[in-house]
Amino acid sequence: MQKVSNLIDINASCQEVFDTVINIERRMQLSPLWGLNELLEVAPNYPEPESSYKVRVLTDAPYGLSHGTLNATQSAISGLMHTLFLKVAQADRTVKQSEFDVIQKPVEVDVSIGEFEMPAEQEYFVSEYHPPHKFSYYLDEDCKTIVTWRFQSIPFGTRINYEEVFCNENIGGEDFIPTIHHVIREWLTNIKRYSELRDGRGRQFVKWFLDRYYLKLRPDQRRVVQMLLFMQAIGLGTFVIAVIGWGIASLFF
Repeated sequence: MQKVSNLIDINASCQEVFDTVINIERRMQLSPLWGLNELLEVAPNYPEPESSYKVRVLTDAPYGLSHGTLNATQSAISGLMHTLFLKVAQADRTVKQSEFDVIQKPVEVDVSIGEFEMPAEQEYFVSEYHPPHKFSYYLDEDCKTIVTWRFQSIPFGTRINYEEVFCNENIGGEDFIPTIHHVIREWLTNIKRYSELRDGRGRQFVKWFLDRYYLKLRPDQRRVVQMLLFMQAIGLGTFVIAVIGWGIASLFF
């Protein structure tokens, strides 16, 4: 068995951070791998122990993710805002079988789509639920993957301890573990930034905007929004500089 872990300190209460992680949809939306999965259904008794939820994982790269990054990351993580692992061996078998099929018989492809989408449904089960201090769930396959979140009160907020245990068979390539650590760090950072949008009307408005609009967008749509905001910021900055320049010039002429 292999284990990866990480931690982060957040300026928010344990209950607030715990509620964010318990929210499946929000947890997925805050993941750097958002867009690789879709929440299908949630048991009525979630998040009680032995409750479950289903996620459809796309085993091809949607929304413009590079295949080089996808092979290392997506083979490692399924679900996103879950980061439960797809088996590399299974992915390799799928690729090899696809290549074999191409040799043996023609494959019909809709060229207007430009890429395959091969959905895989996975079911996750809650193993521990102790609000607001511990939450654990697992993917029940041939080799069980277990994810555990621990929440510790500290003087200025909450410390999240994230831990994931998976089988050696799920490790693929020398970049596997570094990729997993990178994704987990970014995920925890996103949760930190989101959870700290709590004091002041400005931050509360930003959080409302994220919940209502931005987090629901696909990654490609988010990039468009970011580009538009960036262009607006440049335009505003140029206008302010022009006004200041005009004001300074009027003092001398």
